Amino acid sequence: MMRRILIIATLLLFTIGASAQQGPSSQKSRDKILGEMEQFVNVADILPDDVSVEGTTQGFAIHGRYGFSVHDRGQCVIIDLKRRSFVSTFVMEGNTGHCNNASFGVERYDKSSQFPLLYVTECRGNRACYVNDISLTGSRLVQTIYYDGEEITGPADWFVDAPSKRIFLYCTIGNLRWIKVFRLPKLADSDSRGEVHLRPEDSIGSLPAGDISIPQGSHLYSRYIFLPAGVPSRSTALHITDALTAEHYPTLDLSSMGLEPEGVATRRGWLYVSFHTPRDNRANVIFRMKVN
Repeated sequence: MMRRILIIATLLLFTIGASAQQGPSSQKSRDKILGEMEQFVNVADILPDDVSVEGTTQGFAIHGRYGFSVHDRGQCVIIDLKRRSFVSTFVMEGNTGHCNNASFGVERYDKSSQFPLLYVTECRGNRACYVNDISLTGSRLVQTIYYDGEEITGPADWFVDAPSKRIFLYCTIGNLRWIKVFRLPKLADSDSRGEVHLRPEDSIGSLPAGDISIPQGSHLYSRYIFLPAGVPSRSTALHITDALTAEHYPTLDLSSMGLEPEGVATRRGWLYVSFHTPRDNRANVIFRMKVN
């Protein structure tokens, strides 16, 4: 926990006026963080024949043994990571956006809640984050977080670091990608409409995310922020930013895979990257790498 506190304290030292530092220049530096990539599962291989998947694969979150793959317009496919088996699928209440990213927080809706709240990025231009009380059989929308600042342009992603109770806004300011830091709102902070509106003055820090052309998912683990990017028709990669120093490590080129990297999450020392297969919503291929 002390390490987490140190990471967040360092993040707060960065401001919008900070400039990105040059990262380590060798692949060896990156390889000290990540091991070799291996295919974990193709969800199409474990889906029952009568299960249809509507919408492209987008965000990916993990809690315990369960992986939650969310799709454009709100379908959620849950798999058992331990058994590599299909669990269930349903459309999340009120999640009508692109669902570009997903991550679990720390607060539960009530004592009966099966999991902590799940935060899903809207990514349709409203800069919204859907907050869901989710189970293995369904979900309900219990809060919506918005960012009201005018300094950012285009859509924006949200990701949560549960141990530090912080929420991060992965956004564009000018022509640069930035990560803005906020304290994670509680359910009790909602207004009468179930909304929380964050403003520029609510930010408690920020850091540059690097030269990223097409942002995908986002995830903080230990001192590293993992940012998959790109589409197969151009190039795809996994970007790594050091949250302590704002250094950008050499990217991991994923272009040869022919898949679109989407959500990213960690479990028991493994970094999982969820890929969308063009023109096949069922074929959600998940790879993993050891992360130090």
